[in-house]
Parts: sequence; C-alpha cells; structure tokens
Amino acid sequence: DMFREDRERKVLVNDCEVSTRLRAADDMFGERKKAKSERLVCAARRREDVAVVQKFTVPLADGLTLLEHLVAGAVAQSAAVGAMHPMDTIKTFMQKAAEEGEAQVARKSVSMIGAIRQILKAHGISGLFAGVVPNVSVQGPAGAIKFAIFELLAQTFRPKVPQSMQNLVDLASGAAAMIACSVIVVPGELMKQRMQAGVYKSLGAGAQEIMRQEGVRGFYQGYRSLLARDIPYTMLEFGLYHKFKAMMREHLKVDELSAQQELFAAGVCGGITGFLTTPLDVAKTKLMTQAHVPKHLQYRGVFDALSRIGRNDGVEALFRGSSARTLWLIPFTVVFFGVHEFSKRKLLGRKVAFSQRAVPASVRERRAALS
Repeated sequence: DMFREDRERKVLVNDCEVSTRLRAADDMFGERKKAKSERLVCAARRREDVAVVQKFTVPLADGLTLLEHLVAGAVAQSAAVGAMHPMDTIKTFMQKAAEEGEAQVARKSVSMIGAIRQILKAHGISGLFAGVVPNVSVQGPAGAIKFAIFELLAQTFRPKVPQSMQNLVDLASGAAAMIACSVIVVPGELMKQRMQAGVYKSLGAGAQEIMRQEGVRGFYQGYRSLLARDIPYTMLEFGLYHKFKAMMREHLKVDELSAQQELFAAGVCGGITGFLTTPLDVAKTKLMTQAHVPKHLQYRGVFDALSRIGRNDGVEALFRGSSARTLWLIPFTVVFFGVHEFSKRKLLGRKVAFSQRAVPASVRERRAALS
C-alpha cells in the first residue's frame, strides 16, 4: 500500500509538472503568436503610411507632387478671395433677402453704385470687408483640396481618353473637386454672406446664434443651393480655362502660353462663367441670408427660389448683381489662375534647380559639352 501510494503521488507530481510545462509552453507560444501578429499589423500600417506618403510625394504628369498642388491651390484661392472680397460684398448686398417685415415682392433692386453708397454710409470702409475672416480661413484649405483633386483626376484620366473627350475629363474633374471641398466651403460661405448682408455683427455672435437655434446642421443651411451653383461654376471654370488655353496654343502654334496669355484666358473664362451662373448665385444668396425673414416668406430650396423670384420680380431679377458678379469674377479668376500658374512654375523651377545642384559640377560640364 505504501509503495502504491508513493507511486501514485509521483505520478500526480509528474502530471502537475507536465501540465505546468505545457501551460508555460502554450503561454509562450501565445505570446510569440501575439507578438508576431502585432508585428504584421505594424508592418501593414507602415506600408499603408508609406503608400499615403508616396501619393503626396510622387510627382504627377506635370512634375509636381500632390502636396505641391495643395500648396499652390491654397495660395491661389486665398490670394483671389482676399483681393476681391469687397466686390463680393457689394454683390451680396445687391442680392440679399428682404429684411424682416419687408415683403420680398416689393423689394427694389439696388444698383452697384447704390450698394456701395449704402454700405459706406452704414459701416464705412470696413463694411466692404465684412466676413473676410471666415471667408479666407475656409477658402484657403478649400482651394488646396479643389486644385489637388482636379489635378490628380485630370492628369490621371486625360492620357486614358481620346483627345476629343479630354475636355469632358476636365468638366468631370472640376465637379468632383467642388464636391470634395464643399464640406469646408459651406460654413464659411454661410457666415461670410450673413455678415456681408448685415444679419450678424460679428463672427462670434453669428456662430453662437446658429448653434443655439439650429445646432451644427445650421452651418450647412443652403448646402444644396451652393452645390447647385458651384458645381456648374467649377465645371465651367476649369473646363473653359483649359479649353481656351488649348485653343490659344493651337491658334498661336506654340507649346506653352506666356503668363499674359494665360491671364487673358482666365479673365474671359471668369466673365462668361460668372454671368451664366448668376441666377444660381441669386438663389444661393437668398437661401443663406434669410435667417431673420418670416417663415412664411422663406424659400424652401433652389428651384422654389428661382421660380418665385422669376414669377414675382421677373427674369431680370434672376440676374440681379450680375454686373457686380462679372466684374468681381473677371479679376478674381485672373488672380486665381494667375497665382496658381505662378506658384506651379516657382515650385517646379525650385525642384529643377535643386536636382541640378545635386549633380556634381563635372557631370554637368560633360552633359553641357555633349549637348
């Protein structure tokens, strides 16, 4: 009996030791497996990060990277918006919705000179720059996104389609670029227009009132109307500009246009696009500036605004502010595309100069001698 008990005790001890060793081995194997899976996840994330970085740092067909197009777009949009903001204020004042207690049908149109006089009388010179802070602060990032998306899509798909369809690629790329940046544009556009129209006295007061009455959704009031205006506008803006440049290169029989010729194409493009999209701009302005208009007089959407304005005030009311808008968009588009083209040339020239400095002088001399 003692021998049997001793043997059983040894078996139990051995079983316990084996079980302990097995558990330790399982734990060690599990830790190694977990560490291996974590290493694989980290490696996959690094590959994803590298892929994202490469998308921003690999040059496109024109030699510039996506990051450089972001920079050029932000500079161009900020410069154009800041320089032409006073004319935008005049245009908005001419189009703004009727104040509370005024019948919209009885509102008389205001000329551009009359609008300037009323703004200066009520607010002074500073009134022409009402809303410039929210406008520039959102238009810079929006311009970066818009130009980068346009260049990425256009340069990717142009080589894949026939020459006759490349203008359609520009139109589609312009529409996609506007949709991509609209989430940033709308809140700033809303605050800018309400401050221009005198609905809010300051940016802080306006933001607090919108949050209190409507919440975050209130910052996107008029979102559809802005898309209804800016998608056709951006399509025409980019499409016509590149079409005019192609026509001028073909007519002049040159490979590259001069800066003055590009500015001329931009001005013509801005004037045509601005005038044609004025009715949509009128509807968008009405929808965005009717915060203090009685509910029964408010417009319900773009088509409601267009139909009621045309029915009550005539077709000419749909083009109210067209002179100010056209005079604003001609120089705006000149600055917009002019600064963008200038920024692209500077960035490309900087890259070429850097690459030449990276080549030893002896190699450069041999290349020059061979050429």
